[in-house]
Order: sequence, then C-alpha cells, then structure tokens
Amino acid sequence: MTISIFTGSSKAVRPIAILLTLAWISAALTAAANGQPRWQSVPAKPALPEHTVSGYVERKDARLWYAAYGNSAKPAVLLLHGGGGSSDHWSHLVRDLMRDYHVIVFDCRGQGRSTNNAATISYEQMAEDAIAVLDKLLLRQASVVGWSDGANIGFYLALRHPERIAALVAFAGNARPEGYQPNENPATLNAYMAAANAEYRNLSPHPEKRALMMELLGAMWKTQPALSASDLSAIKVRTAILHAEHDEIIRRAHATEIAKRIPNARFVLLRGVSHFALLQDPKGFNRAVRAHLGK
Repeated sequence: MTISIFTGSSKAVRPIAILLTLAWISAALTAAANGQPRWQSVPAKPALPEHTVSGYVERKDARLWYAAYGNSAKPAVLLLHGGGGSSDHWSHLVRDLMRDYHVIVFDCRGQGRSTNNAATISYEQMAEDAIAVLDKLLLRQASVVGWSDGANIGFYLALRHPERIAALVAFAGNARPEGYQPNENPATLNAYMAAANAEYRNLSPHPEKRALMMELLGAMWKTQPALSASDLSAIKVRTAILHAEHDEIIRRAHATEIAKRIPNARFVLLRGVSHFALLQDPKGFNRAVRAHLGK
C-alpha cells in the first residue's frame, strides 16, 4: 500500500510519504481483520471534545454556531465540514490538532446547529460566513482544512480573502460540477446520509427544515462551484489537495487538475479510503493534514 504525493514542481516528499504509508498499512490490516474494506463503511464518530468557547454569529439571513478548542495563543486552524453534515464530523481531527493549534469549527448555514433564512445558498456566501466567524473570534488569519463542500468553501476563501488564510488543506473538493462522477458505491453514501439526517434531527433548532435544506444544497451542487482555470491559478495560498483512492463522488483526474492549476499545490492520494476518509482512517487522515500544516 502506498501514498502518492506530488507538487506543482513534481518533487516527491519521501519522509512524509513513508510515515503516511506506514499509518495506512496499519489501518488496512485492521479493516481486513474485520472482513470489510474500510472504504465501504462509515464508522461512527466520537463526540466533539469539551470546547474552550462556543457561541453564535448573527448574519442578516443566518445564525451560525461555532466552537473553539485548545490554546488561543497557538496558530489558528478553521475546519469546514461537508455538505449536509456538521462540525461533529471533525471530532477525530479536533482531538488531534487541539494539542498544537487553536482549532475552530462552525456549522455552515442551515446545517448542524446553524440556521438559514436565505432563499438560495452558495459557496461564496458560506465563505463570507467563515470570515464572519474569524472576525467574531478576532482572528486575523487561520489555516483552513475543508472536506467536500468545506474544501470548496476553502477555495473561495483562498481566492477572495488570501490575506486571511495561512494554508489550505482541501480534501474531496471540486472546482466545477463536471468534477462529479457516477457513484459506484451508493451503500456508503446512503449510510452517511442516514447518519447525517439523524444527527440533524438532534442538533438543529429547526429539524423540520431538513428536506428544504437538502433541496437548497442540491440546487447549489448543480451549478457550483464555478471556478475557472484562471481562478485556480490565481490562488496563491499554500495548498494541499487530498483525494481518496475510492472517492465515490469526485473524479481523481479532476482533483489532480485542481492541484496542477493552483501554483505549487501538493497532491496527496489517500490509499484504501473513500470520500469519508476522515472517519474511515482518522489517524492516517490526521497525519496527512498535519504534514501540510507543519506539525
């Protein structure tokens, strides 16, 4: 089992590759012992740890829940969850990073504990929500780790607010709708959505709005993101593009295209996992994130 890493200049990062490969071999052996490939499952996640502070950011058309973990004097990292989910999906990574970073999560509008009153939803809109959260916490700059929709929000943050973003780790994101591929593993995606639906009923102040929220997200996914090649080439933030070997949703060729378009971006292929790698192999995923953040 191997991990493939390349940068815009095609230089291999061998020490990182060796460490990550060992981690994924260990996880693969565990999954094999259980008789199921890990990329065909969506393991349960632990609860988020005790936060340092939490609260809400009031927007004109949304109320955004946020929480922070760890020492506020340390470098800040903002985690952006996937579409239809919540910050709770980051529980493994929060527990890992809060030892060395000031970790911030927030539930995107209409998802998790946050509300939405806007008639439509866009990635640029949610990028501005993220900036509002950083402003609320008086954070001039933060690194960003985004998964799926969160990765796409990260692209817009890096493009529109480069001075606020120290580094970007984008996992399972896309630049345009044509980056999607036919899902050949629907059972895993269905398991994720079933868990996310149940979680929404427990977290949301308006659980009856789940169907409407998914309609708004579905409409967004049909036309967004809309990042051109020139948009990607204009991103100057230090970037790593993470992609899973068995991703059910995003084409690998599309992910490598994004990495090639963003100047000096690093591409990391996570072997033996799928779109839900942060849950399927949390130790390996966390190491991949740390390798780009620098600790």
